[in-house]
Amino acid sequence: MNNPRFLPGTAVPLLLLLSLVFPTPTVSQIHELDLTTSLDIAFEQSYTARSARQQLRASEAAAEAARLALYSTVDLQFDLPDYSRTLLSQFNTDTRRYQYFPFEQLQWSGRLDINQPLIWTNSTITLSGMLFRQDQQDRAPGGSFDRDYYTDFAIQLRQPLFVPNTQRIALRRAEIDFEEAMADFVRNTLELRYTVTRQFYNLYAAQQRVAIQEDRVRQAEESFSTAERKFRAGLIAEVEALQFEVDLAAARNDLYSAANTLVSDENRFKILLGLPVKDSVHCLLRDTTITVVPVEVEEAITRAKNTRVELQRAVNNIERSELSMEQIDAQRSIRGDLFVSYGLSNNRPTFNGLYDDLRDTRRAAFTLSVPVFDWGKHSRDLEAAEARLRDAELTAENLELTIEQEIIDLVRSLASSARRAEVLQKSRLIAEIANDISTKRYEVGTIGSTELAQARTRLLQARLTALEAVIDYHLALADLTRRTAYDYRAGRQLGLPGTPVR
Repeated sequence: MNNPRFLPGTAVPLLLLLSLVFPTPTVSQIHELDLTTSLDIAFEQSYTARSARQQLRASEAAAEAARLALYSTVDLQFDLPDYSRTLLSQFNTDTRRYQYFPFEQLQWSGRLDINQPLIWTNSTITLSGMLFRQDQQDRAPGGSFDRDYYTDFAIQLRQPLFVPNTQRIALRRAEIDFEEAMADFVRNTLELRYTVTRQFYNLYAAQQRVAIQEDRVRQAEESFSTAERKFRAGLIAEVEALQFEVDLAAARNDLYSAANTLVSDENRFKILLGLPVKDSVHCLLRDTTITVVPVEVEEAITRAKNTRVELQRAVNNIERSELSMEQIDAQRSIRGDLFVSYGLSNNRPTFNGLYDDLRDTRRAAFTLSVPVFDWGKHSRDLEAAEARLRDAELTAENLELTIEQEIIDLVRSLASSARRAEVLQKSRLIAEIANDISTKRYEVGTIGSTELAQARTRLLQARLTALEAVIDYHLALADLTRRTAYDYRAGRQLGLPGTPVR
């Protein structure tokens, strides 16, 4: 009855096998994290969170720059100096023809311009000042040298009439861009919250699968040892004993696969949180029970519509299209431009006295533009703008319906996941009891290896499906939180614009 296949010590200790297959690297730090701690670390130091903050800073600065572009601007311009030497054409009265003479010019000037847009009236007030010195040298025979100074101060008003307020439109577009930047930050943070939650539960599930497979290997080793004793005692056939060895090999193979998946999931989770890859992470789920959270469908739909960035952007696109249509409509309308200027100026051969006896300068102009004929281009442009506006409205309407359907399906899926988890948890408990009974019956010889293997398979399947059901419920609840920006478990709003999502 002796068979070299069944030698003492064939069941290699589990930890030794895992250490041989998956060598443990040097661990710098061990992190035991629950979901709340994982989220805190991710919001503080993960690449996604830091990138989202930098994107918000960039968008906020761009929007602020667009707003500030409508405010006062001050510009200085200097020519220090502006020198030229060239040939000038002059008419010679003696020879009755044009001749070229060398001419040299040196200019020194400074100019100050202050522009103040008036958003309410769509006008611009400009205050300008200029100081100018010019040296002119005629290099022709008998040419002379001349120097003079010139100064000018003026205040000007430019007022468009009968056209849309382009400054107000530009300011509103800047405000919309800023609102969307804040909404994008909230969305990115909600996405990070969901991603961390999903990977946390996936890593927890991977850890539990390893534990389940370890328990399966332990049971297979015990059954293998029992089969070995029975085979040596002549109580079972060799083929039945060999089957237990095959089952043990299969269990160890599944354990190796689960352990490999665990290592990959752990590394992804550490990278997501911004932790060193050489550190070790263990997920703690303090409460594995399923507590059904009541969710009102209509309330969830309203929350989703109020917080979803996609819908906000679609609504903003409607307003953008309306603003564009307003501008296009005015392109071929009657337009008026009023220009008024008043200033003081003077010219002197010397700088002394330049600001004495300043002379006033005045100018007023009203320009009226009346479009007459353009081969129908304007009407086509307006038709295209109307089509884009209608498309934006249809997109917003369709997105609202899509959000409603998503929330309805998600709430139904959440309720289904809760019921499924409850049923499968009970099934797992029954499978564990049945497995214990089958193990004892096999030890006393009332059932064979086939019945025991079937009980073990049912137990393994029950444990895995129960674990998946629990994870599916938590992920469905996290997905609902992401889509509505509301934590139904804690009963609080998340990610309001202007506040960090925590």
